[in-house]
Amino acid sequence: MNSRIAIVSDSHGNATALKAVIRDALEQKAAEFWSLGDIGFGGANSKECFELLAQQNTTQFLMGNWEASYNEVLTKKVFNINDPSDVYFVMLAKYEYEHLGSYWNQRLLKLPLTAQKQRYNRIFSLTHNLPTKNYGPALQPTQPQANFDQLTLDPKVDVALYGHTHTPIWRYTQQGQLILNPGSVGEIFFSRTRLMQNRSASYLLLTVTAEGITEVDFRRVPYDGEIELKKAAAQNFPYMELYQKNVQTGKIETHNQPLLKKINEELGYRRVAQEFITSLQSIQVDH
Repeated sequence: MNSRIAIVSDSHGNATALKAVIRDALEQKAAEFWSLGDIGFGGANSKECFELLAQQNTTQFLMGNWEASYNEVLTKKVFNINDPSDVYFVMLAKYEYEHLGSYWNQRLLKLPLTAQKQRYNRIFSLTHNLPTKNYGPALQPTQPQANFDQLTLDPKVDVALYGHTHTPIWRYTQQGQLILNPGSVGEIFFSRTRLMQNRSASYLLLTVTAEGITEVDFRRVPYDGEIELKKAAAQNFPYMELYQKNVQTGKIETHNQPLLKKINEELGYRRVAQEFITSLQSIQVDH
């Protein structure tokens, strides 16, 4: 007997990529899915992404930094109207609020930051980034070893699984614990330009038996990005120009302040974002 588990992370609302990954994982006889967070947000089909995984045997969902930021917008109901990146995220939050519905709005609020799984006698820790901080650059591939040693301070853990970097990673802690990152389903990233030319979705397939971890399979699955972009355009997804660039090239403009400011001004997004926050302040959000 064996346990074959598909580890997925960072689909960022790209349902076309996630469908391809799920189809491939099922063809590879995956019996279980673990989600490391950022399944939604950034793309046009977050609800579909969550529902796709919910239809499988997904035994763990985590809260990524984008889910956390979405929850923060809806609960704190404040943002900096003079910060183009804040306006960008509030506009995405508005889009998601109008599409997700009360069930997913409530469920996202309750997602955990961390989890622990045991299959046979192997223990796995699951995080989106660091156990106490699901955002930030601390675990980018070239960061110091000491950062990665923070992933798991529990000596019982054999394997630390995390996402967030969008780059597949295989390395170890100084205690010899295995560290694995599946890369990104919807926004695969490499710092080297030529590696970025392959836009296939990325996930990790683990095979665990009584003898141990017998297979670590970093898989790449092609998908049709134009299908995803057509769906986004049909749903009036904001910042379509940026989403198209992201799907086609991998370039992310989340913190490109001059470009975001230009788009916000041209499309009146500062006003729309402020109106959305004002509307939230006057109603009881389903959280």
